[in-house]
Amino acid sequence: MPDVQSWHLPRMIIAWAVAALIGTLVTLLVPQEGRFAWLAFAVGASTLVTFALQLGTAQREGFITRVSFSVAGSVVLIAVIDVIGMLLG
Repeated sequence: MPDVQSWHLPRMIIAWAVAALIGTLVTLLVPQEGRFAWLAFAVGASTLVTFALQLGTAQREGFITRVSFSVAGSVVLIAVIDVIGMLLG
């Protein structure tokens, strides 16, 4: 198992926090009819943040794995936030 430094876990957490923030804002502020397009925007924005953060490490090893886990985590977070928003709203 790789160590925490090679995974750059803090950078993944930052990307997940951005995804959670954007997902929460979309769920709270956008009406149900237009929410899907804005959630797609949230996934795209968090993906760009992930790429920027992971490219900033300048470490080649494990790049695809780190980006994959980070983007997958962002998608799951946004989906969970949307489901909670649908249940409460």
